[in-house]
Amino acid sequence: MSGGSRHQPPRLSLTQELSAARLSEGDRLLVTVTVASDEPLPIVEVLVAVPAMVQVNDGSNRVVLDVDPAKDADWSFVLLCPARGRFDLGTVYLRFWDRSGLAVYETLQAKPKPVSVYPYVEPVRNLPRPARTQFSFGNNVSPRLGEGIEPGDIRPFIPGDRTRHINWRASLRNQQLYVTRFHEERNADVVLLLDTLSDTGAAPLSTLDLTVRAAAALANAYLARKDRVGFVEFGGFLRWINPESGRRQAEALVESLLPAATHFSYVVPQLDRLPVRVLPRQALVIALTPLLDQRFINAMNDLVARGFDVILLAVSPIEPTRRVLRGSLLDDMACQLWAMEWQVKLGEVRRCGLTIAEWHPEVPLDAVLAPLVRSRPLFAARR
Repeated sequence: MSGGSRHQPPRLSLTQELSAARLSEGDRLLVTVTVASDEPLPIVEVLVAVPAMVQVNDGSNRVVLDVDPAKDADWSFVLLCPARGRFDLGTVYLRFWDRSGLAVYETLQAKPKPVSVYPYVEPVRNLPRPARTQFSFGNNVSPRLGEGIEPGDIRPFIPGDRTRHINWRASLRNQQLYVTRFHEERNADVVLLLDTLSDTGAAPLSTLDLTVRAAAALANAYLARKDRVGFVEFGGFLRWINPESGRRQAEALVESLLPAATHFSYVVPQLDRLPVRVLPRQALVIALTPLLDQRFINAMNDLVARGFDVILLAVSPIEPTRRVLRGSLLDDMACQLWAMEWQVKLGEVRRCGLTIAEWHPEVPLDAVLAPLVRSRPLFAARR
């Protein structure tokens, strides 16, 4: 504060309003700041601190106002939220001048308001079918015959059969009553296994960001089919959520995906084997990884050897890395060599018996999963 005729800074009230506290990646946040004072303030400079993870998309977070006691002064600006994460918005720096311009007062007001930016959920229709189902009602067609809508076989009518199951066409052709039996529809357990041991590229297009978005999309799609979905973060530490269904589980999953990150440690954890309590025995395990850490590959081979149904969604690390390079001839040659090495690693993993879906970021996730839907059996076995 520089000297002047006044000894106290002007009294004013400042309010900040946000258009939303929960957003998705790529959404825009409208910020409205209102300044009111009991005395005239000819020059008020206001600066709203903006976190590094967001960008000013429209307007400016810095403004110079003339505050009149008879009317509040306000202005708005728009922030673009390109990447997932949490941040606080509400730290405002103020600077006042008197009419002479000789007295300057500076102050800070901090009334933080939390904002959460969640992963973008891409619609997915081509979902890999689980090899095993549970006993609860769902959308997976089971080989077990009972109540359902998928026709199974036809057999002669016996006392106790429901009349609505009578197959009249077969009955007229054979001159006796026949009934249609249907396949039961059951739910399944799906566990999303997220590799946070390694990451490459820059947010919001790093390999970890891509796998987090894929996990959010898969969780949303499987929960919509009444399946039970769980989550395991496989990285510097092990964090998991047991499979459940419903809206509460959807909220828990998206909250768990939001802070997913790599954790540096001088201690190398031995993660070649997942504990038994983490994965239900009959679960479909979908592993999301850039295949950069051999420990994760060893853990997947161990799951296959233990009889788990495992699908590996391998996101290519080449494209995210290429985006942060200068694009020189040397960079292009290095990326091409790395791409060939990565393809060799994919071949080695396939020979170990893992089902792999190779995902390049420019291809929609639904198109990547479509071949898995065709290659897996229609009827899931119940064990």
